[in-house]
Amino acid sequence: MQGIAKIKEKIFEEAIEQKNRIIEKAKKEAAEILEKAKKQAVELEAEAEKKAKKVARDEKRKILSIAELEERKRYLEAKQALINEAFVSAEKKLLNLESEKYRDLVYRMILAAAVDGNEEIIVSEADKEKITPELLDKVNEALKKQGKAGNIRFSEEKRAIKGGFILKSATVEINCTFDYLLKVQREELETEVARILFEE
Repeated sequence: MQGIAKIKEKIFEEAIEQKNRIIEKAKKEAAEILEKAKKQAVELEAEAEKKAKKVARDEKRKILSIAELEERKRYLEAKQALINEAFVSAEKKLLNLESEKYRDLVYRMILAAAVDGNEEIIVSEADKEKITPELLDKVNEALKKQGKAGNIRFSEEKRAIKGGFILKSATVEINCTFDYLLKVQREELETEVARILFEE
């Protein structure tokens, strides 16, 4: 679906743009944790030498082990935060597309989602200036050329939709809202987004 491809493209673009900012912060915090742990370990070792070198070595290993676990925890938290931000930012970019690009995206998404071309379309109040009757006329003309009814029309029903739309027929609803599409795509895309963000 071209709409999905566009969403993927936006996610990957946003992921690449944000790559350095949060990961550098995570690395810096991890380095500070390790540096502090090393200093503590040296101090403990010097003090423990008077009592027993073995105790000091054990204590040092324990502190460094805890520090390494904390480093890994912070890194994973930063990684997840960055992935979350990439998806949130991708949705914002979709919602803030220029009107013409937004209409073109929605046009292609409706054509791909329409089952028989006789559905109602539910849109947000904010989108009514972009998803216009003229756009639906254009969609319906294209659907007729595909051999479908070409009778997509606005629904009177209102839903809490941030962007995108819902196609509704008598028997089925097709959710093409951006937040829903990102949600269902997230599991598939998270691995790829993480690779882009954190590749060496």
